[in-house]
Amino acid sequence: MKIQSITIALLVAISSPSYSAFQEREYNTWYQKDSVLYDITQTSEGLPVMISISQPGRGSANMLVSFISDGDCGEKKGLLNVNGKDVPATYSCVSVGANRFEHFVLNDAEKVNEMVNHLKSDFTLLLQNDIKVWAANVKTPKYGIAPRF
Repeated sequence: MKIQSITIALLVAISSPSYSAFQEREYNTWYQKDSVLYDITQTSEGLPVMISISQPGRGSANMLVSFISDGDCGEKKGLLNVNGKDVPATYSCVSVGANRFEHFVLNDAEKVNEMVNHLKSDFTLLLQNDIKVWAANVKTPKYGIAPRF
């Protein structure tokens, strides 16, 4: 009985750091470093999405949205749906197993700055009719490029 108690205590002690590391993930928290805003959110299925906005508020602003989705890369898409409207974007896709990594780059500074202002007005953005980008702390982002995983 004593050995079982010690074994259980040891397993709990070993698993605690890994559980706390898992809990440190911060979704929907904005970070900023070197004039780039970063956010990590998720799809409705819980798959990660990374958003980075370079030079927000300037005429050279651009945005990158990267996420994982089911299926392989098929047709080449050239539009990112933002709040129900299609916005021209450069599209890239890489198939990995049964999933694909999709990347959208928006170079239209006016559209990007419009999205940033929308977020700074405390409104949520909806991308691809599936990804909610929360305003959270976009007005006062944390320093750095991402949370600790």
